[in-house]
Amino acid sequence: MKKICIAGGGPAGVMAAIFASENPENEIHIFDKGIILNTLLPTGGGRCNLAYNEYNFKELAKFYPRGEKFLYSIFSRFSTKETIDFFKSIGVNTYIQEDSRIFPVSNSAKDVKEALLKQIDKKNIKKVFEKIEDITKTDKGFCVKTNKNIHNFDVVVIACGGRGAGQKLAKKLGHNIIDLKPSLCALITQEKDFYSLSGVSLKNTAAQVFFENKKVKIPDSMLTGDILFTHTGVSGPLVYRISSYCAYLDFSKAKPLKIVFNISGKNFDEFDGMFLNDLRENPQKETINVLSKYIPKNLAAALCEKENIDKTQKAGQLTKNDRQKISKSVTALSLNIISVEKREEIVTAGGVDLKEINPKTMESKLVENLYFCGEVLDIDGLTGGFNLQNCWSTGFIAGNSVNIAV
Repeated sequence: MKKICIAGGGPAGVMAAIFASENPENEIHIFDKGIILNTLLPTGGGRCNLAYNEYNFKELAKFYPRGEKFLYSIFSRFSTKETIDFFKSIGVNTYIQEDSRIFPVSNSAKDVKEALLKQIDKKNIKKVFEKIEDITKTDKGFCVKTNKNIHNFDVVVIACGGRGAGQKLAKKLGHNIIDLKPSLCALITQEKDFYSLSGVSLKNTAAQVFFENKKVKIPDSMLTGDILFTHTGVSGPLVYRISSYCAYLDFSKAKPLKIVFNISGKNFDEFDGMFLNDLRENPQKETINVLSKYIPKNLAAALCEKENIDKTQKAGQLTKNDRQKISKSVTALSLNIISVEKREEIVTAGGVDLKEINPKTMESKLVENLYFCGEVLDIDGLTGGFNLQNCWSTGFIAGNSVNIAV
């Protein structure tokens, strides 16, 4: 019999526990200081975005700014298909949205949580509601100290998420930790002209990103999407992706990150030509009303104000210079980013150094019988089910490895 400690009751830890339990000789204890799988409830806006409709494991791995190559071996064994099959086997049927995101048919994260908890109970996995404070290696295995007790285990799987607790345990056990940074978060702009637009969203917006006058390397496929204006800056799927790829850039008021948005879908010459024709065809209309054909009216007003142009001016009286100023703002709206919206990030970049983990087993290369899975590792994906996929897949590998390990 092996006594196994699963440190963390989130998606990765639960997945590891379920698959480790396939060996009936294993005695599994899953530790959580609060409520097991509580972190699953807000995912996907409460609907639980389980996975993404991409079956080529190398293509799927491209959605991870950190961890892409490491995930090849993992996703080749447990990826989208295996995830869907697993959830179907425990009574959770899924469907694919138009944007390729995969959800449970019930659109309920609570249902997914309950299905996973039933598996824990069915497999007699012991739930321990204690906070792990320290893990030390001993001659016989591991000593796990909690806020209430001291336990001894043969095997430990650390799956404490990306907020720092698991990383501290890993560091004490000799592992290098890549600095933790917020990722997938809203961004705060230096320009305050647009704060009044809070709640205004734009579809299919293209962007370019610059830092210290150099273009930031972000795949072109990741630079188009929806944005949302907030009371302090910008948010939305496109902004989340940008924040992820820029997580380790040291931008600030002194050295802002520059994002140039094209909110028209046209280049300058194309848009300026269309705008000129509309102005000529509607000379008595106010400029803002002509511009509102292309963008939301309150955004049109903000752009006019930004360029010091009278929004009520008759279209026929708008000068060429002012028209081109507006066209430039619509096709190349430049915003300076001075900070991320702190403590509101969806995931954390950084974590246990992947060089010290065997991707075929998720076992530490430094400490025998110590395994890792989930967001405690230096792996983070974009929005769309990718971070949960990391949990399902690395949890499966860790649990399966513990299951068959001698």
